[in-house]
Amino acid sequence: MPWVVSMFFAAIVCGAIFFVGRTISRAARDGDPAGSRGSIIRVAAVALFIVWVVVHTASASIRQVPAGNVGVVYEFGSIVGQKGEGLQFIAPWQSMKRASVQVQRHRFEQVTAFSSETQDVLLTVTVNYQVSPNAVQGLYRNVGPNWFDRLIEARVVNFVKEETVKYASVDVAPKREQIRQAVRERLTTELRPFSISIADFLIEDIQFREEFKQAIEQKQIATQDALREQERVKQRQYEAQQQVETAKGEADANRIRGEGQAAANAAISASLTPAVIQFQALQKLSDKIQIALIPSGQGIIIDPAQLFGTLGTTSASPTPAR
Repeated sequence: MPWVVSMFFAAIVCGAIFFVGRTISRAARDGDPAGSRGSIIRVAAVALFIVWVVVHTASASIRQVPAGNVGVVYEFGSIVGQKGEGLQFIAPWQSMKRASVQVQRHRFEQVTAFSSETQDVLLTVTVNYQVSPNAVQGLYRNVGPNWFDRLIEARVVNFVKEETVKYASVDVAPKREQIRQAVRERLTTELRPFSISIADFLIEDIQFREEFKQAIEQKQIATQDALREQERVKQRQYEAQQQVETAKGEADANRIRGEGQAAANAAISASLTPAVIQFQALQKLSDKIQIALIPSGQGIIIDPAQLFGTLGTTSASPTPAR
C-alpha cells in the first residue's frame, strides 16, 4: 500500500512538472530560449518519475529476514504467503511482517491465584515456547498477529489458578513441582493443534499476602514453643522415671540385703547349741574374775577351772557356785 501511494504521488508531482514544461514550450515562439527550457523541464519530469519509481520499487520489493524468523507476506491486508530467512523479494505493493520461530521466553509477574482456603497466592512464572516455522502463516491467518495474548497468556493464568486451588496454602510451596508439571502438560496439550510447542514452564517465586505471612510466622513460633514444652515434659518424665528406677533399685538392694541377713541369722541361730553358747560366754569372761553369779536350775555347767583359771598358788579352796 505505501508503494501504491508513493506511485500515485510521483505521478501527480512529475505530471505537474511535465505539464508546466509543456506549457512553456507551447507558449514560446520559434527560436525563443523559453521553448528549450520547457523541453528540459519535461525531460526532467520524466527522469524524476523513472528514478522515483525505480528507487521506491526496489526499496519496497527487497526484504531481509533475519535468522530464526519468517516473513508473513500481506497483500492489501490479506495474507498471501510467507518467506524464509535471508534476502527475499516480494511485489512492491505487498508488505511483510517478521515472526520469530526461535524459542521465546515470557515472564508473568504476580499471577494472582487461590489456595483451597481461598487464600491469595501470588506467583511469578515463566513460559518458554516456540512456533513451528511451517505454521506461522496459518497462525497469523486464523488467530492473528496477537496470537500470544489470545492463546498462551490466558491459558497460563487460568491453568495456574486451577492447579493451586487444589492445595492448601501451606502446601502450595512444597507442591510447586507438581503444579509446574501439571500446568506444563496442559499447555502442551492445548497448544499442540496450533503448532505451538512448550519448551518449559517454570515457577520462579511464590508469595502470600503480608497478613497471611504474619499468621504463618506466628503459627510457626507457637509450634516451636509447643515442641520445646513437649521436650521439657519428656525430660521431666524421664527424670521422674529415673528416680522411680533408682528407688526400685535401692528397695531391691535393701530387700536382698535383708534376705541375706535373715539367712545369715538363721544359719547362726541353727548353729548355736547350749554348749557353744556356754563356750562363747566363757571366752568373753575376763581372767581376773573372782566371783561369778550363776543362776541355779538352768542346767548350766561351768568348769570352775575355766571360770577362775588355775589357782595353784592359792591356799583357800574355791567357793562352790550356786
